[in-house]
Amino acid sequence: MGQSTTTFNIDELITSYIDNQISDPELKSQIEAMLSKDEKLMRKYKSELLTKQMLSSKLPVIDVPEKTYRNVISSIDGIIEQVKSRSAAEKVEYPTFWQTIKHTFKAPFLGIPRYAFGIVAVFILGIFLIFGGGGKKTKNPYILAGTEKSIMVQAVNSFHKILSGDVKPELSSSNAAEVEKYVHDKAHFEAFVPKIDNYQLTGVVCNEYNGQNLAHLIYKDGHDEIIYIYQTPLTSVQKKNLDLPDEVANEITKMKYYMCDEVDDNNCTMTLWYKGNIICVSMSTMPKKDMYAAFSSFNK
Repeated sequence: MGQSTTTFNIDELITSYIDNQISDPELKSQIEAMLSKDEKLMRKYKSELLTKQMLSSKLPVIDVPEKTYRNVISSIDGIIEQVKSRSAAEKVEYPTFWQTIKHTFKAPFLGIPRYAFGIVAVFILGIFLIFGGGGKKTKNPYILAGTEKSIMVQAVNSFHKILSGDVKPELSSSNAAEVEKYVHDKAHFEAFVPKIDNYQLTGVVCNEYNGQNLAHLIYKDGHDEIIYIYQTPLTSVQKKNLDLPDEVANEITKMKYYMCDEVDDNNCTMTLWYKGNIICVSMSTMPKKDMYAAFSSFNK
């Protein structure tokens, strides 16, 4: 028998739901029903989910090469041995390197000079910066695995061409009705041309891929920050002319959108959603949190 949600704090329920810690199908259904009916609760859920995704994306898991690992550990052990030698007169039994790491924050080691811990910390920090914070960020797995037919891959590539100036609007216009008519006449579907706070529509490009018509809307703010929106009919995926990962499609159906960063080396933000029978994909150089605020204003 399922547990009643009234016996739990709703904040704890949402957190457990996000962490996939709720195994009771009935309780999970109750939570999803509440989220679908309560707009305020849904906003809270999306906010907490976005925060969790942003925090987890800051610490990518990267394997350290075995050779580098051994060299670093050897260097650290060498430094500790030097510290021991300098302090030999104190005749204290010293902990091993791993004991030092384990207990550094639990109890003081009076026999080892404080700077020893500083040196160890510097080496550990160096490892983290080189293999965790340095280099290129991990890209979105759906982008990495995507082919030329992937809607997500096409959106990233088109956005880069717009940023570089290789692709320019076929129709330069800030008039939404004019852009809608252009897409209807050339791409033969009803485009979604939203009004975006602090951004102005500047134009549109239409093209075709694998027999499927596409539209590309371009918006700019006063600082030339760009929001680009890729659009194509939902039938493009249903007919297998274009690809959209099932996991992403399910997330859009469940949460009304899918948002991610780390889709390229510039850490651009991508958002996918459905508008009627149209698939929309927005791209921007702005951080995910800022893009979420912008998306909330035009996803109507």
